[in-house]
Amino acid sequence: MEKTGIYKKYIAPVIHHKVFTLFLIFVVMVIIFSIWSALRGTSFLRFAVFRNILNSLVVTSFLAIGAGFLLVGGKIDLSQAAVGAFGGVVLAAAIGRWGMPWYVGVIIALALCAVLGAINALMITKFRIPFFIATLAMTLMAQGLMYLFSSIGNNGVASNINFQDKTLRFIGTGTIGPIPVGIIIMVIFFVVYGIILSKTSFGMKVKFVGGNPVAAGLAGISATAIAYILFINSAVLSGVAGILTAARLGQGSLMALQTNQFTGITAAVLGGISFGGGVGGMAGVFVGLLILNTFQIGMGAVGVNPFWVQVFTGALLLIALTVDFITQKRSSAAQTTL
Repeated sequence: MEKTGIYKKYIAPVIHHKVFTLFLIFVVMVIIFSIWSALRGTSFLRFAVFRNILNSLVVTSFLAIGAGFLLVGGKIDLSQAAVGAFGGVVLAAAIGRWGMPWYVGVIIALALCAVLGAINALMITKFRIPFFIATLAMTLMAQGLMYLFSSIGNNGVASNINFQDKTLRFIGTGTIGPIPVGIIIMVIFFVVYGIILSKTSFGMKVKFVGGNPVAAGLAGISATAIAYILFINSAVLSGVAGILTAARLGQGSLMALQTNQFTGITAAVLGGISFGGGVGGMAGVFVGLLILNTFQIGMGAVGVNPFWVQVFTGALLLIALTVDFITQKRSSAAQTTL
């Protein structure tokens, strides 16, 4: 009886949690790639490979955290990649052209990204523009601003703005022991945001607004205030992603993060956050991102054509969206029956 009680209290909740299922998928994926690579005469199951996988998560993790919070709150931001690239360009211009200290450049970059996030929220809450249209318009706006910043003090538009700074270089490419600094920063952010979403009153409000905005309004929760916080947060985290990219490359690039436009949303959906809002957590987002990057790196390690990898990645997103749609439909049907 005691063992049964322990199972029900401690083990069963873990086994039946969606994150556990996602982790099993990750383990199966690692086993498949390990066997596949061994058959090709290479080795996938190595510390260096997994460190590279984790290191490849760093930049996109900030996009995924921002996208995850927005999705839980019932919103979507399509401008993350453009806003992040803009933040990297502003940082590079501040250091490389205007001679500012790195921390001043970071503050300016993140502040301007926050302004763009606030504009997103303003368009959606005040003018009732659908978030798909509003954030797509912001993508174009951020891209235009990048061109403006890259042309300041330059004859024409510069595709890259180079800069040198030891501190940012250490943050971008340095290590503490065998662990890259970026991985440490990423883990801290995931833990902090995970606690905020699951253990604080603000996190509960985000889930409430995303799951049932009408009931949240009746309960006195301001959906408008939540929207401003989430969109500003998404833009600032996108700026962090852009800054880390610039720190790694030693330059701000107009082409930065272009391939990551939907990575954050994809990882969040794979991690169990529903498009219907109100459901999900940061642990799922992390494992979803881990699955996505392991899949991409694993496919490359066994020699699959990169174009096919892109196709299969899109198929993964499609499968996740289909499962989410079916789950929402069943949930709605159950509620209607009740």
